[in-house]
Amino acid sequence: MPDTLPAALMHTIRARLGDRARPGEPLARYTSFRIGGPADLLVLPDTADELAHVLATAAAFGTRLTLLGGGSNVLVGDGGMRGVVVKLGRGFARIDWEAEHESAQAARGGSRAGVELGRAADAAREFDRSARSARAPDGPPGEFIFIHAGAAVQLGRLARAAVARGLAGLEYAEGIPGTVGGALFMNAGAYGGEVAHVVAAVEGLGRDGRAHALPGRELVFGYRRSALPPGFVVTAVRLRLRRDATARERMDEVRAQRTAAQPHGKANAGSIFKNPKGDHAGRLIEIAGLKGTRAGRARVSERHANFIVNEGGARAADVKALMDVAQRVVWERSGVWLEPEVQLVGSW
Repeated sequence: MPDTLPAALMHTIRARLGDRARPGEPLARYTSFRIGGPADLLVLPDTADELAHVLATAAAFGTRLTLLGGGSNVLVGDGGMRGVVVKLGRGFARIDWEAEHESAQAARGGSRAGVELGRAADAAREFDRSARSARAPDGPPGEFIFIHAGAAVQLGRLARAAVARGLAGLEYAEGIPGTVGGALFMNAGAYGGEVAHVVAAVEGLGRDGRAHALPGRELVFGYRRSALPPGFVVTAVRLRLRRDATARERMDEVRAQRTAAQPHGKANAGSIFKNPKGDHAGRLIEIAGLKGTRAGRARVSERHANFIVNEGGARAADVKALMDVAQRVVWERSGVWLEPEVQLVGSW
């Protein structure tokens, strides 16, 4: 609990962030599962300078630091999370459409870390400029439009805003919960699309609080993962979209498919398991006869077997029990070991 952290660390961070540094804060309200015990210290920085301060302070004290993100693809243990837990605040939830270097830097407030981020992004931005007249890689000739999205921007909100502007590349993401930063980390995707297809560059801070920018062409993405440097905290992503008048039609099609196939009205974390090669986790769980299976206040969804829903008051232990059952029974009946897509973090 909070008394496991050095008092000097607590004082240093709280002196800078005030009531946005919260000892013993329950994490259930910050996750889409509505499950999770308390953090030793939850911090909500609003600027790059505040984030750099938190990162440097945690590093100086040798304290574990975890980025929570939007809390949509995570199961936090009932015992909570040790160390410092970071959830990016409103300052990282801005979207700049075709933002130029100067306006993006001004939006960061001209702070020291913000200026460093602007400088670090220059090389990646040169790549953006050189690509503006290029041909879209997966469609007819079209103008590329570059947007700068803060890591705390809700992915669904960004997808809807892009389509409203006639921009294609994120139609599949309208119903995916979570933030841009989390979507990058997990290479979120659905219905044939994924974040990796549109990333032009990534901005962030290292463990020491220093700013870095990574050109998209240097990133290595895989199925539901990305290879970011250890300790790297994403602060913004530059995305390369293209003009396409049919984007809204495709988003409507994806929305209809998602509405018909996925549960609604109950807290959940999205897909629980990754799809094994050549198959679907939901299908394997369904033929194992596990739809509707319960543990405590958690239940395998009857609508989509790869979803577990919180019926109100579920514990992390309930969800984990259902995951264990699904893995065991599917292995026994189909010979496939399901790999979790949801991230299990914290103390159990």
